[in-house]
Amino acid sequence: MKTGNLTLKNFQLATVLTISLFVVAAFLFAQSAPKQDAAGNKPATASNLDAKQIQINLDEAAAFDLPIAQNELTAVSFNTPDGKEGWMMRIPLSRPIATPAYADGMIFVGGGYGSYEFYAIDAETGRVAWRMHTNDDGPTAAVVEDGCVAFNTESCTVIVADAKTGNVLWQEWLGDPLMSQPAISKGRLYIAYPAGQRGAQQAQNDATQTDSSNLGPGHRMLCADLKTGRHLWEQKISADVISAPVVSGDQILFTCFDGVSFCLDASTGAVVWKKENAGTSAPLVADGHVVTTSKEMKDGKAYEGLKRLELKGGEDRDREMLAKEKAGYLQAGGGGGVAMDAATAGKLDSSVGFSAKPSAAKLEVAEQHIAITTVVGAWAYQGSRAAYHNGQMMNAQGKYLNSIKTSDGKFAWRAEFRGKGIKEDTQLFSPPALGKLNLYLCGAKGHIVAVNQEDGALAFAYALKQPMAFQPALAKGNIYVGTVNGLLICLKTGDQDADGWYAWGGNAQHNK
Repeated sequence: MKTGNLTLKNFQLATVLTISLFVVAAFLFAQSAPKQDAAGNKPATASNLDAKQIQINLDEAAAFDLPIAQNELTAVSFNTPDGKEGWMMRIPLSRPIATPAYADGMIFVGGGYGSYEFYAIDAETGRVAWRMHTNDDGPTAAVVEDGCVAFNTESCTVIVADAKTGNVLWQEWLGDPLMSQPAISKGRLYIAYPAGQRGAQQAQNDATQTDSSNLGPGHRMLCADLKTGRHLWEQKISADVISAPVVSGDQILFTCFDGVSFCLDASTGAVVWKKENAGTSAPLVADGHVVTTSKEMKDGKAYEGLKRLELKGGEDRDREMLAKEKAGYLQAGGGGGVAMDAATAGKLDSSVGFSAKPSAAKLEVAEQHIAITTVVGAWAYQGSRAAYHNGQMMNAQGKYLNSIKTSDGKFAWRAEFRGKGIKEDTQLFSPPALGKLNLYLCGAKGHIVAVNQEDGALAFAYALKQPMAFQPALAKGNIYVGTVNGLLICLKTGDQDADGWYAWGGNAQHNK
């Protein structure tokens, strides 16, 4: 009987040990295996990439030198090695040029960071139609809607003008610096600014338009009437906005430089949701989801990837980042991936009076989160923001070009760029601009590239030897892009596919 009890106990002990080992093994497997999203799909990671993989060697891009423009603001023609045509012009001061905007046969573009000029240019010929001298420097990328062209200067004014004539409809000094651009939707303009600097002028505006004194210091999102500038509402936000606010229906979405994402009611400014999601780019609304990029630190290394959030409440759709890769450009000293080295950025800031970091900019939060240390760096930073078409969200992230299906978060395809000087976590390109069939990229090493959206096949690649920081615009078969050193380029592709991307983010709402 005693022996039998021992045998029974040994059996029970063995059973418990077996079950325990099974549970531990299952736990370890679950931790190592790719997690599933809310719908039960495995996310797009390099370890489970089973879609088409493409390699693009940028050393094989068709290289050519742009002509030397003897006179400023005069278009000079050029030809590519394969017979395409185009024109370029030299903008005075040779400053970084933001994304041009297109409307009704005209290109609208600022003279660059530090410039006091804004131009309307014939989109086909490059002839200057009108120019505006601004009171403050640093015009951002513009948006055009309802016959109005709107932009702001880095220091420190929002301006709305008649798009045909350049006559100013209204302008308002908001605060210094303004590091993001405005959006327009349904007769309203939305713009972020640092509060607390306007003094008596602000008090007068608040007294006659909206009572916002209870919001306190810090950054705000302002909604104003497009035609008159009358303030409709303001909402306190955590920092300046990355690139621009994004309008989707009756909601305003944006990500701040501290990584916090917001969704506001477009009519009232009320906070619909707020999320500390370590966001690294402006959001995009696609297939009922909010798509953004996020940063994650692991073992002292920065990683970046895509995430889908629920539009209604901001809840995570993905438990881990999609297309997650190392992102050295987001670590200290990485510069955020902007196509300007630290010395150039420092000189540009000094040239506009920023010998030290302006306290109103709250650059300390941008430096900690995305390695941006200068006003010009924040002014030009766009991150790895995605664009959306036909069920695919596509973004240029590091040395990769990702296409991920919004339905299940899996790769449709992935392209890897190779070539001299391309490191593992180099940020090569600004966010893509989309035609109907191709996506178009321009980047820090001077390349303009077109890739098929469906399968990632290379359509063309040119090496212009001119660094470009901002996303291009597409109109009537032409690609329009500005360079870091003050050139405005029009590449005539001869293909009407290069059309419909008329501003940064595609349109005045920045949501294509």
